[in-house]
Amino acid sequence: MTSRTPSDHPATDSGSGADGPDPRGPQTVAYVAATVLGGIGALVVAAVELTSPEAGTLDVLLWSALAVLLLAAAARRWWFGASGEDRSRRIASELGAAEVSEAVQASSGEVDAVRRLRVAHPGLGLRDANELVQRHRGDRRSVEGRSSGNG
Repeated sequence: MTSRTPSDHPATDSGSGADGPDPRGPQTVAYVAATVLGGIGALVVAAVELTSPEAGTLDVLLWSALAVLLLAAAARRWWFGASGEDRSRRIASELGAAEVSEAVQASSGEVDAVRRLRVAHPGLGLRDANELVQRHRGDRRSVEGRSSGNG
């Protein structure tokens, strides 16, 4: 059984709680707004090209395709943007100290320990894996400092 501490990461159930999903961050809102504006701009250019007497079919198709791609990117980020982060936080909160300790001890350094954690636990993000390794090294250093200070 793995232990969970409230200070690790907030437990989120991907929107199944009473408050619903986590609010979208300002970066997501800015990205979606800029991408939607770009898509609308591409639609306007496609409409102008379509009504112009010397418009080529390829021009209209390219501007329309660009508009569709931009709007699809905005929709994907809006609806699925934070799902990877939530998954990574959930995986990090479920990892026990023994699993992190095993990865750190088998590694040649911090970068290798982070890599080992991410390989062993697919879906674990770089930031969360790094925080786990840093927390483990900090705990170990504080224990070593206490033991060397007493003797």
